[in-house]
Amino acid sequence: MDYELTTLVRDFLNFRNFDFQSNATIIGKNDRELSFSYLVDGSRDKTDFSGKIGVLVKDWSRSCGYNVIIEAERLQENAPTLSKVMVVANQFSGTARELAEKLGILTLTKGELISIREIYKNETSAFNDEKKAFDP
Repeated sequence: MDYELTTLVRDFLNFRNFDFQSNATIIGKNDRELSFSYLVDGSRDKTDFSGKIGVLVKDWSRSCGYNVIIEAERLQENAPTLSKVMVVANQFSGTARELAEKLGILTLTKGELISIREIYKNETSAFNDEKKAFDP
């Protein structure tokens, strides 16, 4: 089954119970507007996703390169209200992934999101099966 990247991102955010806004802008340093595909409030989360996160979705047929990671770092530096920036793409080049790790930029690929979706689906199915076993 072929999933759209934006659908997978929304499913992931809903799975993690994040509050989020689509097509969000925030005011950064120098009173410039900074645009994100999603603005996520992960304040209840205890992992890397805690705090406010700006998400950039790059639904391209080619790999995202290091230039996208540099753009994400610039956004992260210019947005003092954000704790992290995440880039979601169909795929990343090896150098982009390495640079993202060094700069503290979160990355997710379409394949990783599909895997997360399957895990969630299996957990939900198992939970529902257990619940049915206890229901009279």
